[in-house]
Amino acid sequence: MIRLELASNWQFPRGSAGRSYLILLPLTNEGAIDTATLQSQPSRAIVRRYWPNEAEMVGHLVATPTGYAIRYEMNGTDRRSGGSETNGHGDPSLFQFGADAIRMGEEIFLTEPDGHQVRYRVANLQ
Repeated sequence: MIRLELASNWQFPRGSAGRSYLILLPLTNEGAIDTATLQSQPSRAIVRRYWPNEAEMVGHLVATPTGYAIRYEMNGTDRRSGGSETNGHGDPSLFQFGADAIRMGEEIFLTEPDGHQVRYRVANLQ
């Protein structure tokens, strides 16, 4: 289980533990995403987004031509379907997940569908 918390930014100089992700994801001993396990057992890549005053969002980590992305679904439909802005993959529901390896205390960037990059800190890794 990986916990990502919003890293320091102009709105939150100390970051925000309340703006976080819990990610169940198979990793290698080096902290890289275990692609073989992920391909054979895609249900092992579950993402939950927690944000104050917003409903919890649940999604999955999916492979893309450039790496991995988080796809959110609600009631069987894409959480952000119908939006005009996309992340370069023609799919407005994808948040690009930028991490070659996941290590405690390091930062990871998530790129939102509009292209805005947001930094998160690995707060827990089990």
